[in-house]
Amino acid sequence: MSDSARVLTTQNVAINYEVANIGERLLARLLDLVFFAVYMLIGYLIMGQVVKGLDFEKAAQYSMVISLLIPIPVLTYTLWCEPLFNGRTIGKLILGLKVVKTNGTPAGIGDSAYRWVMRLFEGEGGLFTCLALPVAIISGKGQRIGDMIAGTMVIRTKQKAVLRNTIIQQINPLYKVVFPQVSNLNDRDMNIIRDVMQQAFETSNYSLLEYLGHKVKTVMGVFPPPQQLPTMHFLNIVLADYAHYNFEGRV
Repeated sequence: MSDSARVLTTQNVAINYEVANIGERLLARLLDLVFFAVYMLIGYLIMGQVVKGLDFEKAAQYSMVISLLIPIPVLTYTLWCEPLFNGRTIGKLILGLKVVKTNGTPAGIGDSAYRWVMRLFEGEGGLFTCLALPVAIISGKGQRIGDMIAGTMVIRTKQKAVLRNTIIQQINPLYKVVFPQVSNLNDRDMNIIRDVMQQAFETSNYSLLEYLGHKVKTVMGVFPPPQQLPTMHFLNIVLADYAHYNFEGRV
């Protein structure tokens, strides 16, 4: 299975996503199952308190109704939880995972519905349960059948590899600064740029990334043609230029 997926957003911004591996997805599901168990236990304990003290007939009626209502949030879990938490279930939220479209845009309610319907067949005890893991392994992006139908994938929201690539770890003495106008920026500006980029990655907010790129170009006084230099590429160059510009100024 591929460790990353490169997508080009509608704003012509290239993003490398770290695809969640099978182990992470299984662990996220296990955490969800633990959440289910705790919820069901608390729900039935509360039900016991509600019917306690009622006569037999009323207790039986209340118990039947409540017993039917309590499992509904579990049965519809991903259908309401992923849209509510921006592509995350409780397990995915804990592990820093998120469901997105394969083009990098946020998954919608309809996508969650497709995934939920297929989970009825792929999930624990489903008709195609035995196929879920092999399909996810060979799909290349860790996609189960529901993901393929919905056009989604599960990624890591903390794009550590991406940010490491944008921040120079080792100074290359042969590097040539592309935009000497980085001299208009300071350390505080660069920290802001990195923080906003991190936020844009984690929230899939490409409009924010575009705004950041426009702001940086304005401050620096450069306006590279957008069709030739995508915003993500431009910001990467700015980070690299600044690191080397300061390195050259100190040697």
